[in-house]
Amino acid sequence: MDNAAAIELAKQAYGPAWRPELTSRAPGRLELLGNHIDYNGGPVLAAAIDRVVTACARSNRDAAGTTRLLAIDLNQDVATVDTHNPIIGNEGAATTPDDYLAGVLQALQKSNLPVRDGLAIVVTGNVPVGFGMSSSAALCVALTNLLADTELISSQIVDIARRAEHLTGAPVGAMDQSASVAGGVILFDGASGEIASISPELGDHVFAVANSGVHHALNQSAYPTRVRESQQALNALNTQGHPELRHLADLDEATWQAVRASDLGLLPSPLLARVDHVVSETTRVRQGVAAIESQDWIAFGELMTASGRSSATSYDISHPDVEELVSTLTSLSGVLGTRMMGGGEGGPALALVHNDAVEDIRQALDLMFFRKHDLDPETSFEVCTFGPGASFARQ
Repeated sequence: MDNAAAIELAKQAYGPAWRPELTSRAPGRLELLGNHIDYNGGPVLAAAIDRVVTACARSNRDAAGTTRLLAIDLNQDVATVDTHNPIIGNEGAATTPDDYLAGVLQALQKSNLPVRDGLAIVVTGNVPVGFGMSSSAALCVALTNLLADTELISSQIVDIARRAEHLTGAPVGAMDQSASVAGGVILFDGASGEIASISPELGDHVFAVANSGVHHALNQSAYPTRVRESQQALNALNTQGHPELRHLADLDEATWQAVRASDLGLLPSPLLARVDHVVSETTRVRQGVAAIESQDWIAFGELMTASGRSSATSYDISHPDVEELVSTLTSLSGVLGTRMMGGGEGGPALALVHNDAVEDIRQALDLMFFRKHDLDPETSFEVCTFGPGASFARQ
C-alpha cells in the first residue's frame, strides 16, 4: 500500500489528527548461501533487498501505558499492547504482528533500554510473508528502531530484534537481522556476529525469487527442531572426544570425515546428516565468496544448487512443492543455479538467472508450475535488487 493510502487508514483508526512523527524502515533479505548456518556458528552470504517494512508512529500522551499497532499489509486491525507489561499470544500459535510488537517491547525492557510510550503505529510493507525473505526480521528491526527511546548501534538493533523473535517462539540466528540492518550484500559470521560488506559485480545476471505457493511460519516449522538437533550433535561431539568444538561449523570437511569414519555410533543417523549439511554448507559459502570475487557466476550457481540439494536431503527442511519448483527451474535455459530459501517447509526458490532470460523463465514457469498450483505468474516470479539497510527518521 502506498504511503498516502496508509496515512488515510491510520487517520480512520487513530483519529484525524494522526500524522507520522517517526518513520522506521527495514528491508527483507535474500539468503544467497549458508542455509541454517548462522546459528551453527558458520558464515552466511546474505543481501538486503528492495522490499521493505515501514513502521510510522505518532505519540499520544493520552494513551500513556499502551502501544497500538495497525498492520495494514499484514492483515491486522488495530491491536493494543500494554507498553509496560507486553504479553505475547498463545504459545505455538501463528505469530501475529502484535506478538512481534510485544516481543520487541519485552526485549528492550529486558535490556534496560528506554521505550517510547503511547505510540500509535501503522505498519505497511511489500516483504512477502512466509516467503523466505525474513519479513519477521524486517518487522522486528523496524519496530526496534521505532520503539527504542535512545539511539542504538547496529549490534544492539540486531540483538533486540533477534531476541524479540526468540520470545515469540522462533529460535533464529542473527543473520536475518544483520542483513536488514547493514544493507547491501554481506558475509555474516555466525560465531562472532561480525559482518563484512561485499560488492558483487553481477554483470548480466540477476537473482530472482519464485513462489512455491507454500507459506510457512518459523515457530510452527521444523526450524526449532533443527536448532535443537544441531545443539544435540554439538553436545555429543563435545562429550565424546571433541571438546574443542564451539560450533558445528568449526568442523572442516577433512576433520568431519575422519570423525565420521572413526566414531561410528557417536551420533544417530539424523544427526549425522545434519552435521553433513553444516560442514558442506560452510565450505560452499567460502567457495561462494571466492566465486563472487572472481565473478564466476557459473560456479556460484552450481554452489547454490548443491546448497539446495543438501538442505532438502541432509537437513530435511524442504517441501515437495518447493522441490518441484526447484527441479522445474533447474531444467530451464538461462538458470545458472537454484535452491530453496529460508527456514524450510515452504517458501520460495531462489534462482540466479541471465537477465535477458527473465521473461522466458516466467512464461515457462507459468506453463510448467504456476498454473498447476494456481499462482499468478506476474507476482510469483520477481527479480530482487540489492538495497540499503534499515533507517529511522523524525518528521
